[in-house]
Amino acid sequence: MPVDAAADAAAEMRTADASARGAGTDALAVALGYLASFAYPLVSLPFLTRIVGAEHLGHLMFALAVLQIVIFTVDFGFGGSALRRIAVATSESERSRIVAATLGAKVLIWCAASVVLMGVVLAVPSMRALWLMYLLGLLLIGIGALFPAFLLQGVGRAKQFAVFTAVSRLAALALLLLTVHGPEDLALAMLWQQFPLALSAVLCWFFLLTRWHDARPVRTSLAEIRDAFSDSGALFISNVSVLMMGTMNTVVLGLVSTRFDVAYFGSGERFSNAVRGVLRGVVDAMLPRMTSEGADARSLQRLISWGVFGAYAVSGAMLVLNAPWFVPWYLGASMVGTVPVMQLMGASLVFVGIGTVLQLHVTAQHRFSAIARIAGAGCLFHLVALIPASWLWGSIGASVALVVSEAFLAGLYVIDAVRHRVADGGDAQADEAADAGQSPSDADATVPSPGQTVPDPGTVAR
Repeated sequence: MPVDAAADAAAEMRTADASARGAGTDALAVALGYLASFAYPLVSLPFLTRIVGAEHLGHLMFALAVLQIVIFTVDFGFGGSALRRIAVATSESERSRIVAATLGAKVLIWCAASVVLMGVVLAVPSMRALWLMYLLGLLLIGIGALFPAFLLQGVGRAKQFAVFTAVSRLAALALLLLTVHGPEDLALAMLWQQFPLALSAVLCWFFLLTRWHDARPVRTSLAEIRDAFSDSGALFISNVSVLMMGTMNTVVLGLVSTRFDVAYFGSGERFSNAVRGVLRGVVDAMLPRMTSEGADARSLQRLISWGVFGAYAVSGAMLVLNAPWFVPWYLGASMVGTVPVMQLMGASLVFVGIGTVLQLHVTAQHRFSAIARIAGAGCLFHLVALIPASWLWGSIGASVALVVSEAFLAGLYVIDAVRHRVADGGDAQADEAADAGQSPSDADATVPSPGQTVPDPGTVAR
């Protein structure tokens, strides 16, 4: 091999190794930050169970589930679309316009959602009694909506993002332990639950304005906000799917079952959500690397894909195996109904891992319409299964419905991946034929395959 070629090959290997190490470092930093941040739910859950009791804990979890609907609505899919746009932006001014339009859109959604929710709270007697808890939650959600997490991840500040996440959660936990002493303090419990994202927003903008200068405040326009909505609209349907398979479970249980079932399901879901939250942050941090091209990039993307799936599968197995002894020790004998819920949640994480990996690839390919189509189908399927299952079997029924729905969603992503690969194969064959001076039909004739048809690229949904 010539000396220059050997040197180039060695340089490419060093670059690939550096990329793999960088991906691993960012993933580890985000994961550790989220793990530290999950000290809040892991400590607050047994603390609140013993301080306020299972019934009042059910009221708090129902309110948190309702407010989670607002959080998902305000996000509107910007976490994926804006992150991708930031990752490919080439200047500070371009990033600043993306941030301004995205946050402007979030503020508009938050205002509308707050008016609607407070109207519902004041109209429903059982919610009106806890109006202050809902109001405090909404105010903190509004501040937290200004946290540009997508900017930090898109410009490679995964470590700083992890630090903000961990520090804000630990501060909220300390304040919770110091100020909540009984059922009469549920409003304070809600305040500290929503406090971390608001504190992260304040800290992030302080550093952006004084130290980092990755983006600066600029004036946006209705046209730019409309473009942000348009780019994220398909991902919003994906968010609705996540909402239906997560938060809406607790809301439906609160409507058709007892507050004890809400407490059992909500407690089991916390453990599953801890895993999902940690790994969701890792997946978002990996998205910029999934948009790269080339042989080295494809090798790194395979490594990321298998790593993400393995993390979900191992975490799910740990929940299944440890639930029988961990729940009674951790939450007390009164919460033993959480054990089967936690085990079913663990089983669902295997299917969540499959769907998440495939959705990451689809997002990197900018095929948001495919995500919307799959998420919409999964959402409808889960809603149809959830309501009767929750009504008949309470928290166990809701958990079984979740497992079946996650399996259905993963299956849809597998089918989409196969179809997209077949479509890409047809495009590649057509390009090769054009280069050789043949028509696509002539190229097909040179490689006969009984029963095989090449999809028309113009009719394949991208």
